[in-house]
Amino acid sequence: MRTINGLLLSLRQIGIKYTVKEIIRRILKKPYTYNGIVVEDSATFRAIRNLSSRGVVWAEGGLAYFRGRLGTFAAPKARMLWVFSEDLEGMYGVLDVRGRAVADVGAYLGETAVLFAKWGAKYVYAYEPVFYKYAEYNLRLNGVANAEVRPYGLWTEEDVLSVALTDAATGLGHGELKIQVKPLARALQDVDAAKIDCEGCEWALVATPCEVIRRVEEYVVEIHGPTPPLLRRMEKCGYKLRPLSQSQLVSIWHFSL
Repeated sequence: MRTINGLLLSLRQIGIKYTVKEIIRRILKKPYTYNGIVVEDSATFRAIRNLSSRGVVWAEGGLAYFRGRLGTFAAPKARMLWVFSEDLEGMYGVLDVRGRAVADVGAYLGETAVLFAKWGAKYVYAYEPVFYKYAEYNLRLNGVANAEVRPYGLWTEEDVLSVALTDAATGLGHGELKIQVKPLARALQDVDAAKIDCEGCEWALVATPCEVIRRVEEYVVEIHGPTPPLLRRMEKCGYKLRPLSQSQLVSIWHFSL
């Protein structure tokens, strides 16, 4: 049943031509090209399939591009653009950024920095230790001038962490990639709202004093793993808790004073 549903989804979103090409690829292990993108694995195909219902995806000059409602974005691989198949406006629409300075922790390709700027943020500080060059490029590509990318991650202290490079999930596992991190408390000094989606660095909030956390009026935080300790921390700091999405391993919460 799962295979049949996947086939019907592919036919509906990408058409019979590329659905057949993908079936042949999986059987014969023979890559094919979609709008300049070499499709050589299932992850790339799924990204193209899901993105094609939301806009246009193509490759040019060694980069993969997606153009949709939010704007135009580039990445080194098409499968990294999967983030645009998510409902970003629905996920972060609860965060009031109008006229506010915003910390975008875990900026990835710059998609939420662009979103916050378009929603009227006064300024966006985007923290991205791995894909910062693409985040910077995408800000320029979308004409965003009131944002800057800071090329490091955030944690409880200044340090260097060893993480595995796994596209959007980079940071969840140990690996050979070295990333610089600085104290989360510094990023909370001069902002009014914060989005934190950083594959684990959200736990730095537990070690951050309430007087520092309370500098920020409103948060949207993606929590990896058990939620009670972090939720209790925010509650003790005076925040109202509101679940936005919940699963066994990852949940998204809105915190407001």
